[in-house]
Amino acid sequence: MKNSLFYFLLLFVVIANAQKNEFKNQDEQENALAEQFFEKKYVKQSFEKFQGKITVIDKTNITFNNKTLQFWDIKPELLQMFTEGIFYPQILLGKEENNIIKSESELLSERESALYNFKRNDKLRVSNFEELVSLSKSPKVKRFRFLNYSFAPMNPQVYFIELTNENATENTDLNSFIKGAKLTFVCLGWLTT
Repeated sequence: MKNSLFYFLLLFVVIANAQKNEFKNQDEQENALAEQFFEKKYVKQSFEKFQGKITVIDKTNITFNNKTLQFWDIKPELLQMFTEGIFYPQILLGKEENNIIKSESELLSERESALYNFKRNDKLRVSNFEELVSLSKSPKVKRFRFLNYSFAPMNPQVYFIELTNENATENTDLNSFIKGAKLTFVCLGWLTT
């Protein structure tokens, strides 16, 4: 039994490495995976703009009523997506009241700490927000990928979103596009390795 498991794992590693080598670089591989993801999982959705109070705290934190969006490694021109209320933490965290925030000294065990961090719903932490230009085939649609970092000790999650601006043309600049855009797709892709 152990030998069978060993050979299965070895075969898996060989196949995974062979697939990796089909691409010139990691970016190319990730873009191909994103394209496959949209082909299989895409269903047009509709999200309303945030209706509550948006407060820019500093260069990396914005609050949306009682929830905070913490971001880093994002191009400044994409921040308008947040300040316009197009994408906001409640979309992924839910609209419920925040769980009680505890200090490290209030958590009794490692298990309790892990469970508490897994349930945190007061802050959404994202990075590497980037447009997937190759998947934005119409001037009316722009697709993006970003990483979501939970407080629990796990790898970040890859998320995909789509913005649609029905009035956009090939000459519409990014700021104008975002200002008139609606969020039309949000979906978890996978955990990073």
